[in-house]
Amino acid sequence: MDAKTPPRRAAMTAIATGLAAGALAATARAAEPAKRDRVVMQVSQADKARWELALNNAENLQEALGANNVDIEIVAYGPGIKMLELDSTSGNRIADAIKRGVKFEACQTTMRKLKLTKDSMLDNIGYVPGGVVELMRRQQEGWAYIKP
Repeated sequence: MDAKTPPRRAAMTAIATGLAAGALAATARAAEPAKRDRVVMQVSQADKARWELALNNAENLQEALGANNVDIEIVAYGPGIKMLELDSTSGNRIADAIKRGVKFEACQTTMRKLKLTKDSMLDNIGYVPGGVVELMRRQQEGWAYIKP
């Protein structure tokens, strides 16, 4: 605006410019995909009640947020690796959780120390080199951390 622009016109132009900028920002935000929630859980105890609690937490998160709106990863290491062994008492519930999109990761360090092989583990689980490293990295990436 220059000195010849009437004050009322200058004010109207400023308002219109601000509204247009706000509309562009809102359009840009609407075009961004919704950010998914991400949760990583630790299972490091050979305690069936803890395993069931982790599975309940995963199920409750999916119910509250919508299964398509949350990534859930359960990392088992140390004594908690038993949760993912073939003879796990939670095997059926884990299979159901996998069908719903929950990911399970077994610590390969623990497996080596206990002389476990992939053949001795449940189907459709994943493997990470180190359970604690996986938990640390996920937290650094902004994942929420839960230890049931």
